[in-house]
Amino acid sequence: MIERLTGIAGGDGRVVVGPQTADDAGVFRFGDRALVATADFITPVCDDARRFGRVAATNALSDVFAMGGRALFGLNLCCFPGIGFPLEEQSEILEGAAEALRDAGAALLGGHSVRDNELKFGLALLGDADPDRLLTNAGARAGQRLLLTKPLGTGVLINAYKLDKTDAAGLEPAMEQMEILNLRASELALSHGVSAATDVTGFGLAGHALEIARASAVGLRLRFEALRVLPGFYELARAGVSTGCTGLNRRYTEAAMGWPASLAAEQLELLFDPQTSGGLLLAVPAEQAGALLDALLASGHAAAEIGEVVAGDARLEIL
Repeated sequence: MIERLTGIAGGDGRVVVGPQTADDAGVFRFGDRALVATADFITPVCDDARRFGRVAATNALSDVFAMGGRALFGLNLCCFPGIGFPLEEQSEILEGAAEALRDAGAALLGGHSVRDNELKFGLALLGDADPDRLLTNAGARAGQRLLLTKPLGTGVLINAYKLDKTDAAGLEPAMEQMEILNLRASELALSHGVSAATDVTGFGLAGHALEIARASAVGLRLRFEALRVLPGFYELARAGVSTGCTGLNRRYTEAAMGWPASLAAEQLELLFDPQTSGGLLLAVPAEQAGALLDALLASGHAAAEIGEVVAGDARLEIL
């Protein structure tokens, strides 16, 4: 798909970031600023309509923050079932999304709705950024350290809840993380010299890390023991809970990966688990890594330094 889009979208000199580098949003030069544009929607992650709306909006907003931008306004993308879907539930979804937009300092201008047999909701967003301080997949440099700002495991926990393999209390750690905006993490990244970033979402940690490696023409090394994991993930994974995307993510990435034979199946599951409203994966100069990690932790993020950028082929090595 990216290859097809590259051919279709090329040729306009105002495009700063297009589909070529598989970045989280497109960037368009407008005067002395850069406009950041994206759209994203998801299926429900819980039974609470308001919290679903907030998570969906937070997930979409993350694409703007991952580029080093700030959100200006959003448009609701409502794919709602027809007859029988309560108006009150629709309103709660929209209220939750509006709360997240307000917290991000963005306006809501309206939106569009279609009838869909499967409930989906998200946002189209426009943001702006300094064109000289964009964070993209292509900015990683050998010697930098890699930080991740949220724990992993939302895919398995969400699916476990849908399959009645865990209850609302078991899902709650994932909900709390998914509701955290990546706005402050993005601001801290910009103030600490980060040059490459992506949000870890549907392709899982391995897939999004490889997007940075390929766009930057570098290798990445991740220390598995440094990864933060949501409580309950390993127990559920050992019990056989997975997602429909996990296998696809593995097939997409494993040819460009290496990992120790000692990793258990549930540990491999973590690398390919699709995230919703996941954290930012940041490439930061080594001399700034400690200060950035301290600032992230002080601001309430469950962040960790998880690896480094190395010279060489665009591969991902798990240590």
